[in-house]
Amino acid sequence: MLAPEVENLILKYLSKQATAQELDSLLDWILIGDNERIFDGYVQLHLEIITLMNGPDIDKIKNHLLQGIKRDKFRKSVGRAMKYAAVGVLFLTLGNFYQQGRFLKIGPSGLVPKEESITITLDNGTIETLGIDENKVVRDAEGNIIGTHNKSKLTYTGVSKGEELVYNTLNIPYGKQFDVVLSDGTHVFLNSGTSLRYPVTFIKGKDRTVFLSGEAYFEVAKDEGHPFVVDANEIQIEVLGTKFNVSRYPEDSNINTVLVEGSIELQIKGNDATLSVPTLLEPGYKAEWQKEEIGIMVQNVETELYTAWMQGKLGLRNTRCK
Repeated sequence: MLAPEVENLILKYLSKQATAQELDSLLDWILIGDNERIFDGYVQLHLEIITLMNGPDIDKIKNHLLQGIKRDKFRKSVGRAMKYAAVGVLFLTLGNFYQQGRFLKIGPSGLVPKEESITITLDNGTIETLGIDENKVVRDAEGNIIGTHNKSKLTYTGVSKGEELVYNTLNIPYGKQFDVVLSDGTHVFLNSGTSLRYPVTFIKGKDRTVFLSGEAYFEVAKDEGHPFVVDANEIQIEVLGTKFNVSRYPEDSNINTVLVEGSIELQIKGNDATLSVPTLLEPGYKAEWQKEEIGIMVQNVETELYTAWMQGKLGLRNTRCK
């Protein structure tokens, strides 16, 4: 049988609740021995249960599962036993989700998952939802058009009528992705569980600074007169024009930056003089900062493993900074 901590990691992954650090641990486990086959079995069972849970007769499904377990009770096939153990764990987990209100309702087709919405917080504090099937214009607090929303993409017009920075904030729930084109043409791909705060329009003479919590891939529009800065709370990343991935989830103990193209400079924020030395990163390298450490560790990596999420792929990140 699997260790409880491994089962917990798999269940968190399947329910889209796993953190970046937990995904790293799961991926390390998958690379060992026959674990990839076991993991594939769990994924397949998860898909089967989701299908069953949306069927018309929940009681019939539960009885079917219980009878299957009893029928194979004395069989010595470890794979078979593991299958029913996985079904039981996943079924209990789904039941727990229902009890906690993570399912919206029981409709004609069965349980309907509760949908968390992608939201945008405007400068006046108004929160609007952005449906991935919608096409509409986005307006500021005064009713002026500031951008267009086309399905899973938000594009800002870049028209400025003032000299003060006005901010919007995008919040992407777990299980969804979204991308935004900022007013300078910078394209930002946002992973699930991510929040990005950014100016509606960048102002001439001021740095282009955005604030990130979560994970995002940046394709920065080049502007030598206005450096682009990603503020990830404890770390600042400054660029002129480049492509890079940043992972900074609040619950993780580290912050990762992977450079695909161009060059970036990382700076740990703080008053200690030892923190003031910036770290320059070259393409193909990852910079990792442990939140309890002083220095930034740099390592050569396969960048595709850290950007695979944009294509909906599960990248096997088995590399570690030492």
